Amino acid sequence: MKCLLLVASMFLYATTIAQGSKGVSDFKNIEFNNQTQIVEKSLPPLLELSGVVFQDANQNNRLDANETASINFYIVNKGKGMAKNLKINTANGTPLITGFSWDQTKTVALIPAGDSAKVAINLQSTLDLKTGALMLNLTFSEMSGFAPDPFNIDFQTKEFSKPNIEVVDHLLRTDKGYMVKKQNTILQVLVQNTGQGVAENVKVSFDLPGLGAEALGENNFLFTKLNPSESKEINFEFILSDKYIANSVPIKISISEKYGRFAQGKTIDIVVNSKTEGTGPVSVKPKDAKESENDNQGSGATASLTSDVDKDIPVNSVKNQNKFALIIGNEHYSDKVLNSQIKDVMFANVDATVFKAYCEKTLGLPTENIQFILDADLVKMNLEITLLSEKIKRKNGQAEIIFYYSGHGSPDEKSKSPFLVPVGLEVSEISQGINVSSLYKTLSQSNAKRTTVFLDACFTGISETAKFITPTTPVIPNEGKIVVFAATGVSQAAEPYTEKKHGMFTYFLLKKLKETKGNISYQELDEYLKSEVGITSLNVNRKAQDPQTEFSKDLNENWKNWKVYE
Repeated sequence: MKCLLLVASMFLYATTIAQGSKGVSDFKNIEFNNQTQIVEKSLPPLLELSGVVFQDANQNNRLDANETASINFYIVNKGKGMAKNLKINTANGTPLITGFSWDQTKTVALIPAGDSAKVAINLQSTLDLKTGALMLNLTFSEMSGFAPDPFNIDFQTKEFSKPNIEVVDHLLRTDKGYMVKKQNTILQVLVQNTGQGVAENVKVSFDLPGLGAEALGENNFLFTKLNPSESKEINFEFILSDKYIANSVPIKISISEKYGRFAQGKTIDIVVNSKTEGTGPVSVKPKDAKESENDNQGSGATASLTSDVDKDIPVNSVKNQNKFALIIGNEHYSDKVLNSQIKDVMFANVDATVFKAYCEKTLGLPTENIQFILDADLVKMNLEITLLSEKIKRKNGQAEIIFYYSGHGSPDEKSKSPFLVPVGLEVSEISQGINVSSLYKTLSQSNAKRTTVFLDACFTGISETAKFITPTTPVIPNEGKIVVFAATGVSQAAEPYTEKKHGMFTYFLLKKLKETKGNISYQELDEYLKSEVGITSLNVNRKAQDPQTEFSKDLNENWKNWKVYE
């Protein structure tokens, strides 16, 4: 009997050594069969899942493109035995959703009785992730056959919200209004994110063609972030020397962003000694799918260096050979006289330039009948007024006049008479300017069939230091057939409409011409300007600006039925 017990003890010891991971406690129930065999009866584990959570980097409970996420859960052993070699397999239950990778297998070596193991199934999406509902299937196996039951987890995926960086508008800025050699030239470019996603590390570079074309400042511009619809205005300054022999300057604009996939460069070809225009509007299609509140979405509006009234100007094909115009924009006063006290007039040159385009396209004036000057000095203004008057006289009462002026007006300190202010004058020289009453008299004596004056100017002061003087009302000849649309009341300032990049008065004048193609009566235009300028100036500039309409007395009420284009 002792020998038999010794053999059994040695067998038990050898089995314990061979299995290694088993302890004596795993062999509590041992049966003897014919006193030659020992049978092990281990207690099984009992595995359950607990605390299943989907976690993503931006915490919107969705797997977005280019994002990391994980499925986290606990495997709890509620049994009395050890769980061993637990394998977890994860499969894509929706194969149409692609563009991500995940931990397809995981292994947990041991889970002691009464203990648990934390498991994380990691996911990484790419920029190519598709939008949809993704389901992952998790299955388990365990050495003793006591694995947890399979389970599925589903969550939403969203494709990448792509930014799109592009040049949406450009303008050329020079003193002359066009590019010439040996003159500083600024190419003003508007870069916008027209996409639906945030752009990062945006770099915009300007390259000139070579010999004779030189940058005068930075040619690389970096923006850390551009949100959807956000735009940045860039001024690239350069100059041409006599060594530049080509007829045009192709300026290459290169754009890059973080991913190297969502930016479009552009080459702008500028003709030497010629004006350049903006590119016009770019259509941005809205997204089809409705996004959650946390998504980055742009407004869909394309930014512009110009106003809505500057684009898509309506065209009337019939030209009136008896219609003439003199258009003057005086904007740059401060740099024309050393230590000048006269401040510049915001948007005056743009006002005049765009009004000229409406005269050509909408109001039926032949181009050769339009006299157009920017930043005009006294000699130039007098010359052009005289030239216009002489043209009209030769039409023997059949001609019509449009006179447009955007710039400074000011009363003379002694006479209090209102004057239009040419560039190059100083505050003390106002009386040398263009006397408004004399201007009306000159236009009247030309014997025009009718004369329309648009004055986007005020007469309240031209410098910070000038004292306020209430001007006298300019005299309109009774017999002159003149109607004057003035931007302000006598003691008011003509304010800019900064958002629209125009003078307040001119913006609404152009807006109505665009809406009606010029098919509007003078009375309707008068009522519109008073209403829109008046309320908008109070809302935007918090200042009163009330346009006035004056006319020759002999016209009585007849002027009200005149049409702007007829």
